[in-house]
Amino acid sequence: MQNYILEKTYNIASNYFHKWYGLVASSFLTITIALCFYKLIPDDKIRFLWYTYGIIGLEACLFLFWLFYTFRIPQNNKKRAGLVICIHADTNESEQTLKRDFISIIKKKIKSGEMGEIFNVHVIKNHLAIKFNDFKNISKLHKKIKGHIYIFGETKKRKHGNEQYFLSLDGLVLHKPVVQQVSQELSKDFIATLPKGINFQDSFAFAGFQISANIVLRSVEYVSGIAAFISGNPFLATRLHTDLKTKLMSSQQKLPGDNVILSKIDSLLSDEYAIIATYYFGKNDQKNTYKNLELSLKLNLNCYHALNIQSIIAFSWENDPKKSLSIIKRCHHFNDPTWRYNEAFLHFWLGNYVSAWKQCEKIKNQNYPNELFVSHEVTQFNEKLLNSSTEKSVLYFWLGFNYYFKQHNLNFALTNLETFMQKADNTMLTLKQKASGWLIDIKKEGNWK
Repeated sequence: MQNYILEKTYNIASNYFHKWYGLVASSFLTITIALCFYKLIPDDKIRFLWYTYGIIGLEACLFLFWLFYTFRIPQNNKKRAGLVICIHADTNESEQTLKRDFISIIKKKIKSGEMGEIFNVHVIKNHLAIKFNDFKNISKLHKKIKGHIYIFGETKKRKHGNEQYFLSLDGLVLHKPVVQQVSQELSKDFIATLPKGINFQDSFAFAGFQISANIVLRSVEYVSGIAAFISGNPFLATRLHTDLKTKLMSSQQKLPGDNVILSKIDSLLSDEYAIIATYYFGKNDQKNTYKNLELSLKLNLNCYHALNIQSIIAFSWENDPKKSLSIIKRCHHFNDPTWRYNEAFLHFWLGNYVSAWKQCEKIKNQNYPNELFVSHEVTQFNEKLLNSSTEKSVLYFWLGFNYYFKQHNLNFALTNLETFMQKADNTMLTLKQKASGWLIDIKKEGNWK
C-alpha cells in the first residue's frame, strides 16, 4: 500500500507538476525523502528542529521553482530574431515524442546551420502551449515573448486502425522591422509552406516527425530570407535562399510546400542580387556590381530592381542615356515610383521636354509610401551631376520640381527655379512658363517679395 501511494504521488508530481496538486505531490515526496535521510543520520548529530528548518527552506525553494516553471515565459534577446515553437501535445507520451523527434531536430539543425546566427529558438512548455496555440491567442504570447516567427498547433495520438500521430501546424510572422501589411504577406507565404495536417503510424513516429521538422525548417529558412531582404540585409537573404534552393533541387523526394517555395525562390534571389548590385554600385565597385547584376538577370530577365540599376549603369558608367531610357521603359508595368523619376530625368537629359513633363505631371499626382526617399535620392544625384560641371540647365528645373512638389522645401525650390530661369534657353519656353508660375506661388507661401 505504501509503495502504491508513493508511486501514485510520483506520477502526479512528474506529470502534473504545473498544477497545484502536482506541487502538493512534489512537496510530499520532498518531505518523505528528507525524513528518510534523517533516519540515516546518527542520533544527536543534528537536532530535529534544525533539520525541520532545513526542510522548510527546501520547500520554499521548491515553491519558487514551481512558480518559475509554471508561469514563466521567456523573453527574446533583442539582438537576434526569435523563433517560437508553441505546439501542444495532448498526452505525456506525445509530448515526449514531440520533444525528442521534432523539436530537438529543429533546434539542432538551426544551431548547426546558417540560421544559427539569426535565431534564438524558444519552446513554450506544453502546459502553457495549450493557452496560445491558435491564431486568436498567439498575439497574447507575442506581447510577452517578443518573437518574430511563430510555429504553433497541436499533436495528438489516436487509434485510427493502428496507433497514429496527428500533427497540425500553423505559422505567423511578426517581424519588427517591417510594416504590418508586409508581415501579413510573410505569414501567408509561411502558412502556404507549412504542413497543415500530417498523420503517421506510431511505428514510424521518428521518421514522421523528422519529415515534418524538415518541412518546418525549409519554411522558416524561406520566410527568414524574405524578412532579411525586406529588413535591408540582402546578403543574408541570398545565403539563406541559395542554401534552401540547393537543398530543394538536390532532394529526390519533394515535401509539401517545396513547390510553393520553388515557384518563388528564383524571383526572390533575383531581387536580392539586384539590391546587392545596387549596393556595390554605390561603392563604385564595377566588378561586383556587374557580377551580381548578371546573377539577377539570369534568374529573372524582368526583375524590376535589376532593370533600374542596369539603367543607371548604362547612364553613369557607359555614358549611354538612350540605352538607359530603353531599359527603363521596360518598367512601365511595375507599380513603383522609382522608374518614373528615372524616365523623367532621362527625357530631360536628352532634351525630350514634352515627354519629361508628361512624367512630371504623373509624379506630381502620385503618392507612394517611400516616395520622399526616392525624391531625396533624385535631388542628391542631380546635384552631384551639376557640381561636376555638367552644362544641363534643365536639371535646375527638375530639382526645383522635386523640392517644391515632393519635398516641400521652399528655400531650395526657390533657389533652383531662379537659377533655371537665368540659364534656360529658347528650347525651354514651356518649362520657363511653368517655373515662373511656381516661383510666384513659392514667394506667396514663404511670404517673400
